[in-house]
Amino acid sequence: MGDRQMKPSSKSLPRLLGVVAVLLAGSCGVQAGETGPSASSGSNHSGQVIGGGVRATTTTSTTLPELPEANVEIVGDDGSELNRVIANAVVDLETFWEEQYPQIYDEPYKPLSGGLFAIDSSTDPSGIPCAGNDISELLNNAFYCPPSDAVVWDQEQFMVELADQYGAFTAAVVIAHEWGHVIQARSEFEAPSVTFELQADCFAGAWSSQLMEREDSAFELTSTDLDRALAGILSLRDAPGGTADDPMAHGSGFDRVGAFQDGFEHGPSRCAMFDAEDPMAFQWPFSVEEFETGGDLPLSTSQDSDDILDLTFPALDSFWSEALPQIADGQQWNPMGEPVAFEDGDNPSCNGEEVSEFVLFVCIPDRFVAFEVGSVFPALYEQNGDFGVATLIATQYGLDVTDQLQSADNEVAATLQGDCFAGAWAQALLPDETGASAFDLVLSPGDLDEGVSALLSFRSASDRDRQGPGFDRVKAFRTGVMEGAISCLEIEGN
Repeated sequence: MGDRQMKPSSKSLPRLLGVVAVLLAGSCGVQAGETGPSASSGSNHSGQVIGGGVRATTTTSTTLPELPEANVEIVGDDGSELNRVIANAVVDLETFWEEQYPQIYDEPYKPLSGGLFAIDSSTDPSGIPCAGNDISELLNNAFYCPPSDAVVWDQEQFMVELADQYGAFTAAVVIAHEWGHVIQARSEFEAPSVTFELQADCFAGAWSSQLMEREDSAFELTSTDLDRALAGILSLRDAPGGTADDPMAHGSGFDRVGAFQDGFEHGPSRCAMFDAEDPMAFQWPFSVEEFETGGDLPLSTSQDSDDILDLTFPALDSFWSEALPQIADGQQWNPMGEPVAFEDGDNPSCNGEEVSEFVLFVCIPDRFVAFEVGSVFPALYEQNGDFGVATLIATQYGLDVTDQLQSADNEVAATLQGDCFAGAWAQALLPDETGASAFDLVLSPGDLDEGVSALLSFRSASDRDRQGPGFDRVKAFRTGVMEGAISCLEIEGN
């Protein structure tokens, strides 16, 4: 598409939906609902379909966990169950940092001294730390007030909406982020705003990780809770088009999710190593054209102009023509056949068998990718933007590469390698100093966020068992973006 760029969706990030990206196989073709041998067979998967199907069911739940009363005073507490969740998080955070802080900073941890404050539209601002004269200026937020050593949150709207959309644990993660700022005040950490915020996200991830192992915590954290928390973090991203050196920058969704995962995987000592150069922030401004036009490629068009579907496939074939020989000892890429767009009820065939189970799949023997354009891809585009669409298509190419290389010995590994290869393709589309990439497509601000959003949202509950949690899929995608295609071959399933 020349130098046209893809822009992030201006719409809010979606709730977790039910969509899949599964591996189904049949020895002589594909039958709806039939699962056959997995990638563990180690053979060339002739006759297989690798792909995904959409079922519009949500995995989001608004049910609050049953937690005990916590011995914590919250000024202005409305007595809600959500505040009980937050109070338990505070108790757990104090315990966690009492243990971890001396190991990292070689001095005792000082507990929060200024108190906890839950506010709403009726709160008198005169009694609230860091408040001015108008309480409305503090609503729809949560924050740490350094002069008072206090934590404040909006109990009327902000925390309630987060919990409703992304689960109650996401509210606890927000408090854990604010406790990251508590730690920074004690350690006298100094850094640009974006690094400051990403370190707090990292500390929140480190705290979340230990909940999976500790028996004395009130929280029983599940992989579903983590997926929802990542979606919640993604929703709190900076607006696309800002820069990392903005004095108020908090990070893109890709950055913030990545920092949380860093802490989750490597612990608080990794977070303490953050500085102005590490981690790298993926934020850059819109081009003049994007600023003037919005820059979002349409999903499809009957006009003689570019659209995301027409441009994604050749960009993927061009990328793999270069990348496959580099990671496979010179093996050449055989370009995919023409993609097949279909509507429900007019299903395509793979290896002579009709495929009715999936709305997005790669047909290995006939070498094409098929996708449902009647309702599924329009919904995907509406909720996740153009690069959400492109990312899911790229995962199908990634599954084909995994099959060609026979690099995965189980279904989870195949899925994660495919996601990683999609990230490697995204890396190749990042703009250089001139705003171009080595390929026709160039990422716009927020596109990486869209890729993460699509991987989290378009899957069903049963995918967790077959493919691993969304958390792991996002981690694999990030690995591809950060380290390139060769790194994907090292990914193993659980």
